[in-house]
Amino acid sequence: MKNPTPRSPSGLTPSNPNRRQGVLATVHLDLPLLTGLLLLCSYGLVVLYSASGENSAVVLAQAKSLLIALAVMVGIAQVPPTTLQRWSPWFYGIGLALLAAVLVFGDASKGAQRWLEIDLGVRALRFQPSELMKTAIAMMAAWYLAEQRLPPSARQLAIALGIVVVPVVLIVLEPDLGTSILVASAGLFVV
Repeated sequence: MKNPTPRSPSGLTPSNPNRRQGVLATVHLDLPLLTGLLLLCSYGLVVLYSASGENSAVVLAQAKSLLIALAVMVGIAQVPPTTLQRWSPWFYGIGLALLAAVLVFGDASKGAQRWLEIDLGVRALRFQPSELMKTAIAMMAAWYLAEQRLPPSARQLAIALGIVVVPVVLIVLEPDLGTSILVASAGLFVV
């Protein structure tokens, strides 16, 4: 006779898919990571309050932005990893196209051409495509290397490094050395 499957105090078996899950597990969030992130954001708001001369309007505006970012983070956490993997080449390609557009149509400010401005009629949307590449380059390098045998050959590593170098060169041409170092680091850590 087989041993019966152990039961939890709630009477559900460990392999039962209907067992209760915490709210964080349901929305795919890691509690230690979320706690660290919220503590870091709270500390940032305190520092901003001090640095802004105790201007609470600046802190409230930043807090609103953080809440929007938190909502976006929770939304993206609901996307299955396989979907993100399929979208990686698209994100990377769109990011490269936006970086090239910055060099041609970009808005120059303080000696650098880093911004794209899209007129939405009521308000203009101004953003820096190089910020998108911090995530897209890591996703693309991971996507490429996930399809290769381990350990990767010298040719595969060269292709992975090419995936990293192309956007970095476009960002250096803006010029934005700081962001180019961060983007290169993101890609190189994956490689």
